[in-house]
Amino acid sequence: MFVKVNLSLFRSPVDGRLFLAYPRDSNSAAFPQSFDKLQILEDGGSDIGVELGPRPAVTRGRALDQWEEFLDSEGRVKEPQKVKELVFRGGITPSLRKEVWKFLLGFYPWTSTSTEREDILRVKTDEYFRMKVQWKSVSEEQEMRNSLLRGYRSLIERDVNRTDRNNTFFSGNDNPGLTLLHDVLMTYCMYNFDLGYVQGMSDLLSPILFVTQNEVESFWCLTGFMELVHQNFEESQEAMKQQLLQLSILLKALDPQLCDFLDSQDSGSLCFCFRWLLIWFKREFSFEDILTLWEVLWTRLPCDNFHLLIACSILESQRGELIGSDHDFNTILKHINELTMKLDLQTVLREAEAIYLQFVCCKVSKGSHPVIQ
Repeated sequence: MFVKVNLSLFRSPVDGRLFLAYPRDSNSAAFPQSFDKLQILEDGGSDIGVELGPRPAVTRGRALDQWEEFLDSEGRVKEPQKVKELVFRGGITPSLRKEVWKFLLGFYPWTSTSTEREDILRVKTDEYFRMKVQWKSVSEEQEMRNSLLRGYRSLIERDVNRTDRNNTFFSGNDNPGLTLLHDVLMTYCMYNFDLGYVQGMSDLLSPILFVTQNEVESFWCLTGFMELVHQNFEESQEAMKQQLLQLSILLKALDPQLCDFLDSQDSGSLCFCFRWLLIWFKREFSFEDILTLWEVLWTRLPCDNFHLLIACSILESQRGELIGSDHDFNTILKHINELTMKLDLQTVLREAEAIYLQFVCCKVSKGSHPVIQ
């Protein structure tokens, strides 16, 4: 297959290989020693031809089920990259999640010792409760004159009451899990008042709180997660528009026929994928599957935009249901929404990685008039 796509080009300074690339810091002269990461994909580059070879078969691995063996005598993680690779390949066994997530989400540095982590926890606990007391000490009279804080509180209370209520940690009335969910989100508003609270953030916090079952740790893990996705929640929605554009470029390279069908039904914008990208597929998979999916994505392997390849994997899995059907815009939207809880996570992850490998190994040729087939 040979298609024309509009992408940025980047050539490895080490071996001259050409990648479809989006450097993290295009102004930096310090590049990695080898480009095994596909930093996808920016519009506005040169017209190039992308010739995709066969898609390789991919296998998944076992969950990370050992931790102590990765720690040295002072508690440092000896091989953080190996840990990340094992997590990417198979996730984490439930008994280890509470500890490993704190490294994946930046609460603890990978190079920290056990003693340093005790100090970090002490400092972060003090910092958390200093922020919490700020909103807890606001009187009703003060809040009546603070429409922004009042609005955040109202949104949080509404969302908390409908977040993962079928999970025993958050079910029932007067559940302490709901109180923790509320308090952590209110404290995040004090931590990042410019962003405050936006609908969907409770979906990001609830799995973290479920795993850590600790107010302070869940807050700082949430801030680490939000470092990755905070732009999704900005009022301008520019980051979301850019991701949907990148997704459409990817899908055009992978499956032009599917793109043509979606375009013909006014669905080429892929707006039905908005929720997927906003909260990282939180509503599409079971709660347990989301724990695995997120820890895989937090490794940032094999590329920073692996969530876009997951979206491609899901869309391609539905091509047989869509192409040739009489679906219009509304029925396409309905079909995509009804995929919730019907997707097999391991299949989706295998296909997403296979797509990545297919791109990495693709042939790229630059020219003004590439053939479109």
